[in-house]
Amino acid sequence: MEEGTSVLHQLQDLHVPPEFAKYDDQTDAEVIVRLEQWKQRACDVLSALKDGIHARGTAISEHKAEIIYRVSAFDGNGSWVFDSSRATAQDILSSFKDPNVDLLEKVLRDHVKPIFSANPHPNINVETGRKLAHSAGGPLGHLDYLEAQQWKSHPEIYNVLSWCLQHAEDRAVGRLWHLFIPPIMTYLDDYQAEYKLQGVSLVSILLQKAPAGLFHRTGVDALLMTSLKTCLTFLHNPETPQLIRAAVSTYINLIESTTSPGSAARFEQLCSLLGDSIIGNIWVYASSELDALEASLHAIPEIVSALGIGTSRYLKALIPQLVFPLLPTLENDMPTTYKLASVRALSAVIQACEPRIYKWRGMILSAILKCWVDQADRSTEHPESLALLSELKRSCTILTVVCRATDAGFDRILLLDPALFGPLLYTSETSITM
Repeated sequence: MEEGTSVLHQLQDLHVPPEFAKYDDQTDAEVIVRLEQWKQRACDVLSALKDGIHARGTAISEHKAEIIYRVSAFDGNGSWVFDSSRATAQDILSSFKDPNVDLLEKVLRDHVKPIFSANPHPNINVETGRKLAHSAGGPLGHLDYLEAQQWKSHPEIYNVLSWCLQHAEDRAVGRLWHLFIPPIMTYLDDYQAEYKLQGVSLVSILLQKAPAGLFHRTGVDALLMTSLKTCLTFLHNPETPQLIRAAVSTYINLIESTTSPGSAARFEQLCSLLGDSIIGNIWVYASSELDALEASLHAIPEIVSALGIGTSRYLKALIPQLVFPLLPTLENDMPTTYKLASVRALSAVIQACEPRIYKWRGMILSAILKCWVDQADRSTEHPESLALLSELKRSCTILTVVCRATDAGFDRILLLDPALFGPLLYTSETSITM
């Protein structure tokens, strides 16, 4: 009994102070010092807990759920986490690496669910995890849901949910669905980009665990698609580039998990992602946000790979947007990383839309050649520049396959300057004949 009480005291000392939720905005020196001292104490408590957890044996069995809740808070990133405390937490949690569904249910029911009870998601039945037929609270219910938000005073919750999801057996997710979905949707539909990003991460893990049919049966697939697309409208935040990349990848995984290959539903969802969210939203409303635009370029190959030849309906928007960064003009001095992302996206589009690329070959080749000459004039050995040159060669190789070297006009170009264009164009021809 005394040993169990000792464990409880240690666990109480691991309660993460709510001030860590806004640690980066703290200006009060006393608060910062107090939080740093707590971090060090927490590290010491975790070490003591690790040393005694095996010796106590069954004395801690009744506290397993709270141990997981308190310790998993340190198994991840956070302003309250030292590298050493994370390592110690992972050591402790290794004793619970295969938790049964009853233990996970206790963690989620007794420690996570109460934190979100004051702000139930208006579109989710918190008892079943199913989509509600009508939003709770009427037209203004969403505003009520955004008030107070007491869950934000528990910055450790994301790490706890992430740990529970990762360690739940696939067949256990269905039983725990009503405990996972409400907090995940709360993160995903928050008005702050940093929480949305955490929500996207949780959805990504959920997609790896849950049976595909479960999303459709509960109506959550439609909610997730809407919420993930909404993430792509948050264009002016520090988290925007990371949010774009994560949301696009997760959205594609969701589509592929919940729709059949070749189905109209899959095609329409992918077209909506590329046409509405990328071309019609990010490229229009974030035209001055280079980081956001570059993140969207990184997402293009994955979208195009999933959409295939269907991408051809957007060539009039894609090709000019992707070749423009390659043109060396005074008003268009894009960073090398941006050019590299553009060329990689261009290569993906050429491959996916092979039957339709012939009419665009002139514009594409002209941009590649101009970028090649510009890079040759700079004579830099920087790794990013070398990667750009390599990708330009690859694009020429693909263009050669699609249009044939003679049709692309390579012979005439080589006559202009064999020494300059030979490394670009001969590489393409050689790779084809091999």
